Amino acid sequence: MASKWVPLEASPEVFNDWSRPLGLPDAPLSFQDLFSLDPEFLAFTPQPVRSVLLLFPSRGKLAEAREAEEKTGEGKFDGNVWWIKQTISNACGSIGLLHTLLNLPEGSLKPDSPLVKFKAETLPLDPLARAKLLDEADFFEEAHTAAAQSGQSAVPTDLDVDTHFIAFVEATNAKGEKRVVELDGSRSGPFDRGQCTDLLHDVAKIVKDKYIDRAEGDINFNMIVLAGEADD
Repeated sequence: MASKWVPLEASPEVFNDWSRPLGLPDAPLSFQDLFSLDPEFLAFTPQPVRSVLLLFPSRGKLAEAREAEEKTGEGKFDGNVWWIKQTISNACGSIGLLHTLLNLPEGSLKPDSPLVKFKAETLPLDPLARAKLLDEADFFEEAHTAAAQSGQSAVPTDLDVDTHFIAFVEATNAKGEKRVVELDGSRSGPFDRGQCTDLLHDVAKIVKDKYIDRAEGDINFNMIVLAGEADD
């Protein structure tokens, strides 16, 4: 395990600042706050929604429930999705961004950008070999450090955190079915959360049922979407 990094602030500005230099074009997608899980509010989120990033309290009964899911083998995804094992402490925000951006439809990122090159290099590798290559990649640590320092919050002196970032994307399984897939580098692999009919609404229900309801009143949640930009 590498030395602990400064965790990323859960901020669309930070996520956009991380992503743009590495290959996310200035349009038509951007990271945006998701302030409510109410269906009426979700309806105003610009489409398309390509990913939902969740920051949640990784402790108590919620952490125990996620561990139980792993032990039972529940949710193993059998489709084609890019996933990497997290081996760098506190890098979950940047790992979530990688999981989001490297699962975008072909052509969404700038050609010959660092992210496009990294994906091409890692496609033949297993998740741990990808992590090793990532650990050696200058662009990754530089992007994480710059983004961590660009946030509005003071850089913490205590780097032992118990919150965690994960990403949700739509992916197709071996049967050709659209599924909501949870991508978390601390799990044993991509996690199938069920049928995907509308990514944003489906993830909202998953977050309510599998995360907020298990958090015993802990309100340390934050959600950010990578979605289309609203018309001016």
